[in-house]
Amino acid sequence: MRRLKLIYSIATLLLLLCLQSQAQVVSAGLFVTVSDPNGAVIPGAKVTAANVDRGSTLTRDADASGIAAFPALPLGSYTITVESAGFKTLKRSGIVLSAGQDLRLSLPLELGQITETIEVHAETPLLNTSNAEQRTNIEAMQVQELPTSRRDWTSLLGLTPGAQVSSSSVRMNGLPPASMRITVDGTDATEDNEQPSFAMNGGFNLIKGVSTEAVAEVNMAKGIASAEIANTMSGNINIITKSGTNDFHGSAFWLNNTENLNARNQFLRNKPGLTFNQFGGSFGGPIVRNKLFFFGVYEGYRLRGFQALNGQVPTAEFRGRVLAANPIYGKMFETFPLPNQTYAANAITGGWIGAASEQANDDHATVKGDYNITPTTILSTRWTRSRPFRMTPRVNSANNRTWGGTVEQGMANLTHATASWTYQSRFGVNYNQTPRLDHYYALTASDAAYSGINGLGFSVDGELNAREGITWSFEQSAGTQIGRHAIKIGGIFLQQHARRVNVETPVLTFSSEADMIANLPNAVQATLGVREFDLRTNTLGFFIQDDFKVTRKLMVNLGMRWDYFSVPKERDDRLFNRQQPFGTGPYTSPDAIWNTDRNNFAPRVGFAYQLSESGKTVLRGGAGVFYSPIPLFAGPVDLVRDAVDEPFRVNVSRADVLASGSVFRWPVSNDTVRQFVKGTTGLIGDTAVDTHFPNPYSYQWTFGIQHEFPGGIALDTAYVGNRGLHLQMVRFWNQVDRVTGVRPVPGFSEFRYRDANESTGYHSWQTSVRKRFSAGLNLGFGYTYASAFSYTGQADLLLPTGIQDAYNIKADRGRPDDYLRHNATVDLVYELPFARLSSSDSWLTRNALAGWQISGIFSARSGSPINISQSSAFAGSRADYAGGVPVLENYQDTLRYLDAGSFTRVPIGAVSGAPIRPGNIGRNALTNIGWWNWDLSAAKRFSLTEKLEGKIEAQMMNALNHTNLSGLQTNVTSGNFGRFTSTRGARVIQMNLRLSF
Repeated sequence: MRRLKLIYSIATLLLLLCLQSQAQVVSAGLFVTVSDPNGAVIPGAKVTAANVDRGSTLTRDADASGIAAFPALPLGSYTITVESAGFKTLKRSGIVLSAGQDLRLSLPLELGQITETIEVHAETPLLNTSNAEQRTNIEAMQVQELPTSRRDWTSLLGLTPGAQVSSSSVRMNGLPPASMRITVDGTDATEDNEQPSFAMNGGFNLIKGVSTEAVAEVNMAKGIASAEIANTMSGNINIITKSGTNDFHGSAFWLNNTENLNARNQFLRNKPGLTFNQFGGSFGGPIVRNKLFFFGVYEGYRLRGFQALNGQVPTAEFRGRVLAANPIYGKMFETFPLPNQTYAANAITGGWIGAASEQANDDHATVKGDYNITPTTILSTRWTRSRPFRMTPRVNSANNRTWGGTVEQGMANLTHATASWTYQSRFGVNYNQTPRLDHYYALTASDAAYSGINGLGFSVDGELNAREGITWSFEQSAGTQIGRHAIKIGGIFLQQHARRVNVETPVLTFSSEADMIANLPNAVQATLGVREFDLRTNTLGFFIQDDFKVTRKLMVNLGMRWDYFSVPKERDDRLFNRQQPFGTGPYTSPDAIWNTDRNNFAPRVGFAYQLSESGKTVLRGGAGVFYSPIPLFAGPVDLVRDAVDEPFRVNVSRADVLASGSVFRWPVSNDTVRQFVKGTTGLIGDTAVDTHFPNPYSYQWTFGIQHEFPGGIALDTAYVGNRGLHLQMVRFWNQVDRVTGVRPVPGFSEFRYRDANESTGYHSWQTSVRKRFSAGLNLGFGYTYASAFSYTGQADLLLPTGIQDAYNIKADRGRPDDYLRHNATVDLVYELPFARLSSSDSWLTRNALAGWQISGIFSARSGSPINISQSSAFAGSRADYAGGVPVLENYQDTLRYLDAGSFTRVPIGAVSGAPIRPGNIGRNALTNIGWWNWDLSAAKRFSLTEKLEGKIEAQMMNALNHTNLSGLQTNVTSGNFGRFTSTRGARVIQMNLRLSF
């Protein structure tokens, strides 16, 4: 009991002294149990872990339980040496440690003299016998050998069951993408300062996080994760970068893609021009052998080409009718091309399919240094910088978009080991800046005759959006072995700043041609913007983790986290939130826009039980609670104003338009709106956030089994479930009465109201099979069967789709937008056995027959949900089901998947300008078609010298050129409703040349 009190006293003292950041794991734990031939433990045995690549060694004596603990070893290949008097020395090589791994080895010694040595080469175990965590390591071999479009390593995350990858994030086990964490070497690495993201705002940069050339491994942790992993309710993606070793090594690469190699897009008559070059290399090695190392990477790309485009544009007949009756829209119509696809007589819009010029480039660099200060103290540092740029075309050529970016990230990690404890101290800094311009905004700024217009099937809205932010963090963790308990403690201090300038052109919504001619919009949104602001939040948290080896077969994991996420504050106190009821009460203090949440206690428990003496079958399970911070994008950025009587955004109805004279009729300018609403409280309707705004969290549980088959094959199958609670919900509050057009709360216009009433449910069966690389083959299979529900489309923490009826949340219960019932993947790397045809070992024979390789990724998914929407003055509006069979079977011939006759628009109220009632179709009630795809690669390696190797490779994305239809139009007001308007892409062939030494 006295010993237990001492443990908790030490833990408490360290937690109080150490203000720590996200303790995302960058090292591995190794726990060696030493026994005699009869299975009795050997206390005092000396165990040495030697890093093969960097020459560092660390020695531990086994404790009374026979366990020698190494709580924090750098990842890499190790040789383990065990010595004890009266026993032969055991040397076991081939142990490869991955970040976040807790590897437990039982090493029996043979009787004999210590001078006698038994050498064993054994591979790292395939099964997880330590905990219930779902952890996947994507190794450098997979990153380098599997085909990825433009070297984008994030696509490989989709090989993990339960993971769905988008361009900028990943949904893990059905939980919100914005609840994941992205780190590089354990420190914050989001490239969007307002939300967790692989890429910068809008996903325009192709190199995400770090260059593929710098990746040692990608580690995904989800499920019942260790309490050490912070700031996420779904999981952590941690990239470990390469380090220098005692041998100089490096690479150079060039990837090329032109339109001549690609197949023609199925919706275009010709192949758009394209020249894409991606190039770079790496170099690393020792500065002082066994002591000081460096590693550096440069990667750049240059893109010049044409991007396929399609959209709805106003027809010549419609333009003629409108301009004949009211010529004021002439300048706006001039910015649109005419339709080049057939359309019905008297149609308002028609399809335009074509291509336009795009440009992109980046210069990305990473430099890393490692210093073995002493055998027990190791310092690691890294710096990453990037300068991406992109210009993307639009159907409306006046509204092309340009992006620019700046990324600067740094990390320093110090690991120190004493006889009993291992300490890690880590500092991180992350700066990024992303200016974005929609060129229609620049056009509008000088001429108020231009403005956004939509609702008739075509749209154009310009925007100036410049984001800038910096995050810095400091963290400390400590680990030790006390008997059969492996204890880790630590905490977090992280500060995040976000700055933004955001102005948009006004957006007018007309519900009919007659309304447009009469210049009577049913809704107008004017985003007036604010001068630059600076939002700040702090994160402070602590954890304790106890991995208890109950018996030789049973491990129990007990963890607890507590986190404090501060309420955002703005540098100049320009946060304006309103209190209850539903954001119509008085303003809050700018320092307390919602109530502080200090109840974020997150316990978790897990177990791993070996069913057999051989350890070939393991039962694993557990449950826990996991919290996320509220992203700055999710509400705070919408609460900033220049003054209480100068709104950031104004939303008005048809009645407001009629009552305000010409202010909200075409043309509309932000300056005119600002002058009109300043001091007019009845038209100030900025976003309001519920003052009871607790942090989102999830309950998670899992139970599964792992089994190792002969041939290095591991099966992992498990039930995984969770509940997401206190997620973001958006309701558009104080909307006009659907019939009378009168607002229920006088003195307020319509406004966006955010609260934490969204919740989700997820149940799945996840199965993976992985064959360890042997006989030239590495093979993996993953499959997920799932069911899920939510109340908003994205089921996210950011900006979910609005509820159709703000007073009836239950009516929007349905499947999330990206829900998949079935999701299967297969990946393989296979070295063809041609070299076995000859017994010759000459240089010529090796180059002719050896080194041939094929690799590939096969993906197949069921269809995602379809939401039948209706453009109207009410966001989230759905249409009515009119009867009949809504889905057509001959869509492959006609490209029409939904029968327009099965749906009707909800009538628009003559006075309100809004649908007279909600649509009767459930949210996401229908299901889209599924899709499948093969990405393949064919490569040939060749030897130039003994140490210099080359590789030439052809990577084929959608190798079979299978047409996967996409772009289904689901808005009943659109002229191409029910039609597929694009594909997921025709075959793309990338040629890759690589040299390495």
